[in-house]
Formats: sequence, C-alpha cells, structure tokens
Amino acid sequence: MRYFVLALSIAAIPTIASAQATGISLDRLAQDVVSNNPERQFYQRQIETAGVERAAAGRWADPEAVVEFGQRSANDRTTGGLLGEGVTYAVSIVQSIEFGGRIALRRAIAERQVALAKIGLQQFDATLAARARSLGYGLFAADEKAAAARTVAQRMRDLAHIIVSRDPAGPAPRLEAASLQAGAIGAERTAAIADAEANSALYELNQLRGAPFAARIRIIRPDMTLPDLGSGQTLAESANASNFELKALRAQFEQQGLRVDLARKARIPTLGVGPYYDRARSDIRETNYGVRLSTTIPLWNRQAGEVAVEQGRQAQANATLLNAERRIARDVFDQAAKYEAKRKALSSWEGASPQSFASAAQDADRNYRLGAIPLTTYMQMQQSYVEATNAVLDTRREALESLLQLRALNGGNALVR
Repeated sequence: MRYFVLALSIAAIPTIASAQATGISLDRLAQDVVSNNPERQFYQRQIETAGVERAAAGRWADPEAVVEFGQRSANDRTTGGLLGEGVTYAVSIVQSIEFGGRIALRRAIAERQVALAKIGLQQFDATLAARARSLGYGLFAADEKAAAARTVAQRMRDLAHIIVSRDPAGPAPRLEAASLQAGAIGAERTAAIADAEANSALYELNQLRGAPFAARIRIIRPDMTLPDLGSGQTLAESANASNFELKALRAQFEQQGLRVDLARKARIPTLGVGPYYDRARSDIRETNYGVRLSTTIPLWNRQAGEVAVEQGRQAQANATLLNAERRIARDVFDQAAKYEAKRKALSSWEGASPQSFASAAQDADRNYRLGAIPLTTYMQMQQSYVEATNAVLDTRREALESLLQLRALNGGNALVR
C-alpha cells in the first residue's frame, strides 16, 4: 500500500504574461501592427512622390531665353569709309514643342510608377499582417507550452516534497522523490525554452507595432479550425492573377514597353518656337522682331543605341516575369502540400487537444496519489502530456504559417475552395 493516500489539490496553470497583460485577438493584433508600423510611412511617401512625378511628366519643357550682345559697324561699299559703329543686342524666348505623343508616353510611364507604389504598399501591408498573425500564434503557443510544462513540474515537486517530508523507511521512497525531482527539472527546462520563444515573438511584435519592448500582451485563444483548400492548380491560378510581385513585374514590363516606344520616338524632331527682338545702333537705329523657329534634323540616328538598350531591358523584364511566375507557382504547390500534410496529421489525432492531454495528466496524478498506478506510468503520462501538447501546438503553428504564406502568395486574399 502507498505511504500516502490523500490526494493533493492540482496547481493552477500559470501563464508567461503578467496579470496586467492586455488580451488581444489575432485579427486585432494584425490591424494594430499594420496601423502603427513606422516603416509604412515610407511606402506612403513613395505614392506621394510618384504622384508628383506623374504631374510633372505631363508638363512641357521650360522655355529657353537667349540674350546676345555685340558690336556693330557700318561701312560704305563704294568708298570703304566708316559710316558709323555702335552696340547691338538681341533677345529671344524659345519654347520646345514635342510631337509623336512623347508627353503622353512619359505620363503613362509615370502612371505605372504610381501603380507600382500602390502595389508596394499593399504587399507590405499583407506581409506585415501575415507576420503579425504568425508571431501572435507563436506567442500563444509558447504560453501554452510553458504553462503545461510548469504544471507538470509543480506536480512533481509537490509529490517529491511530500515523500521526503514523511520520512518513510527504505530506499524506494527516496528514489521515487529523486525521480520526480529529475522530471521536474526537465519540465522546467521545457518551460524556460518556451519562455524564450514567447519573449522573442513578443519583442518582434512590439517592434513591428511601434510599442515599448517591455509591453506585455496576451493572445486570446484563436480559432483552431484549418480550412480545406482547393487543388494546387486552382491555388496557383489564383496566385498568378493576384500575387503582388507578379502584378508589380507586369506593371514594370508594360512600363518598359512604353520606354521603348519613347526611345523610338526620340528621333522625331523637336520644334522650338518663340519671339525674338533685335536692336542695333550706329549712325542709324535698326530694330528687328518676329518669330524664330528651330528644329533638329535626325540625320545620324543617334537614338538607335538608346532604343537597343531599352529593348534589352524589356527582354530582361519579360524573362524576370516568366521566371517569377514559375517560382510562385512552385511556392504555391510547396506550401499547399505542407499545409495539407499538417492538417491531415492534426485531423488524424482524434481528441488530440492540449485540454484532453491536461485532463489525462491530471487523472494520472490523482490515481498515483491514490496508489492506483505505479511511478513509471505517472512519469510517462506527465512527460507525454508535455510532449503531445508541444507536438500539437507546433504542428498547428506550422500549418498556420503555410496557410499564411499561401494567403500572401494570393495577394493577401482569403483562400476559398
């Protein structure tokens, strides 16, 4: 018969976060991070800058003012004598006028730049929200793992203390107490590792949301359901249409095509037109005024080199786009396979929840105190509780990360079957 019979009360599960920690859901956390992230201002500034460039692209070039000064002398052609001399000056203003739709092309290029800036902001927001959700769930899982490990450690230390305090005869109680102390040390080490994981996630979250690093938050238990996704081909097609990177590359490819057209039309002459005023004084005063026209003569075709450079860049942009489409499709299939593997593993573990393991471990503790099970069974159950809790939480976290990666690849849109 056991040397103790009465069962002890079960220690309450502690948490890593302090009692003053703010409870927050994953959705609210993601919104908080996106709204308060300091780096987001950079992308907003990029949109403003692109808007200024778009407005400037539709304007004419600044007019050019030309001022000439000189000396004038007049001679008699018959006698060769000097009739008079004096100063002369001329003033003209020339406005360049471009043809061939070059201003419209520059404006279209600037429009693509605005679109690229907006895509950059959307991609940043989606990536930031996904990272916040991943860190938030990691913080929740670490708190749960630490709580389970501390519960087991406290149970073992309480039992060891009772065994030693009763001063029983024989070596068996002393050895059982030592075994319990060793198990408690292992459980406390597991809790310390989980604490470190929780702090690492917490500090990164506080950095992303611009909060003090010491600020504590507590993640409200999130929805644990994992949706059933469609086939890899369906997900890849959706990502091909919605992925931010592909949208940006396609906009850049279109933009580069416009640059090729602009380079080709650079050979079209530019017309300069404007008034001029010419005044000369010697023995007589002479005044000339009118309209001055100037233009370039595209004789040597120096623009051919620039066209070739822009066409090379266009070919490079096309190759980059094709490679990105293949890479993103591969990433979709990869993440979808990882997600399905984790989801199927979780679904095959019937009743495999941390709460069920906690209940089983609590039953084992009660039965051991009553002398119904041996120490080996008790120790195995407590260790299995910690290991199974960690396995379930880690597997669910890995599945969630794959799901968030798929959502990011799909342009931040929710994945539906």
